[in-house]
Amino acid sequence: MKTITLTSYMIFGSMVLLSSCAQEDNPSMLPDRDDRRIVFHTTLPELTTKAKEITTELPYFHLTAFDESDGTLISGDTLTGYFYNKRIEKDNGSNTYLTDDCQWPAPGQESDILHFFAYYPALGQGATLVNGTAVGENNNIEAIGYSIKDFSVSPDFAEQVDFVTAYAKGSMAENLFSGISLNFRHQLSRIEVKAKGAHKSCNIQIAGVRIANAYMVGDFAFPTSVEADGVWSNTTKGIAEYIFHDGDPVVKVGQDAVSIMGKKIGDDTDNCAMLIPSSYSAWDYSGDTGNENEGMYLSVLLRVLDKTTGGNNKQQYPYFDNSQGLNAMKIDVVYLVVDKTAETVTRRVYKSGDSYFSDENCTESYTIPAGAEVRAFGWASLPISGEWEPGYTYTYTLDYSSGVGVHGPEVTGETSPKAGDPIISDRVGVTVTVKNWQSNSTPVTVPGS
Repeated sequence: MKTITLTSYMIFGSMVLLSSCAQEDNPSMLPDRDDRRIVFHTTLPELTTKAKEITTELPYFHLTAFDESDGTLISGDTLTGYFYNKRIEKDNGSNTYLTDDCQWPAPGQESDILHFFAYYPALGQGATLVNGTAVGENNNIEAIGYSIKDFSVSPDFAEQVDFVTAYAKGSMAENLFSGISLNFRHQLSRIEVKAKGAHKSCNIQIAGVRIANAYMVGDFAFPTSVEADGVWSNTTKGIAEYIFHDGDPVVKVGQDAVSIMGKKIGDDTDNCAMLIPSSYSAWDYSGDTGNENEGMYLSVLLRVLDKTTGGNNKQQYPYFDNSQGLNAMKIDVVYLVVDKTAETVTRRVYKSGDSYFSDENCTESYTIPAGAEVRAFGWASLPISGEWEPGYTYTYTLDYSSGVGVHGPEVTGETSPKAGDPIISDRVGVTVTVKNWQSNSTPVTVPGS
């Protein structure tokens, strides 16, 4: 694993991998010599997901195998799978996985070496598993390549899921009774965003967060070593975000650091982002205000109230009219309905004139229910950078004690406010901590089937 060089990082976490259960099976549950089904066992670190249903083990995985001894599966530099993209289910009543579709080669080929490439969960729309390629001459294979083309993560934090893969190899002669152990590894980076800091003159409320110019789509090449990470290429940047809704509590920034990524729907777990690992440079908001270089930045959806003596908790941001000497029409304002008792967001609405509507086109009139009010929130940005590696959690903690941030590069025009201009003050502190998520030995939580 390459060395993390960002000096603000603190790396911690246990280095204990979950042990394989291959030797704990009841021998009566393993196949005999006439049963050529391949038995699989899995090990995996903690998985984090946004799926509503959870269980403590992988319910299934998808598997492709290649037989390096079968010359008929090699054509030039293209490999044909011995079996291809099979869904392997967990065997009822045991801790093994098997299927009738995945069996060892025919009698006389017990020593054939099979290479196994597994992944979980099922591929999303647009992604495809690509048959392998070989490096070598005269069937002397030096490298085997299987990949996933156009893998993508959801733009909504709450819909992003973990992505794990495993590689192993073995033969019937060596592994009929012991089975094949698949050590799954995380292939995405996990991102958390928190906020803290009581500003001396402002009360700050937060109802969403956005990560801009992180890689969202790419091609993934499977590793061919048990402890190796895959390789991402042909990546495309995008925006991932979460705007509070459906009972998410508004975050009131105070002394303690708390998540600002909303709550997972259906339980009390904080959201996080699952994004493609890479080395990211930050948006230079002083020298590249329009962000032509596609630097990465955070945007926080917030509301700033004046808490000074005589300020009467008046809204300072988003700007409410042009009396503040600013062109308020250029600010992207988000209107959220908030339950005043519970301080939770119930839905997003849209404003035209003095009226609110349920839809973005402002055709369906909306009536504010009793006990609720509409609050205006605006985006405040700040540059971030990082070298994200697969299997690590990166927690960005924002300190609002002295500032709010700047207007993002999406704000255009030559009159104030412009991209990069401070919102009240641009002094927001950012610290980053790093946790080795790959070797976390806490209980597994993954989606149900």
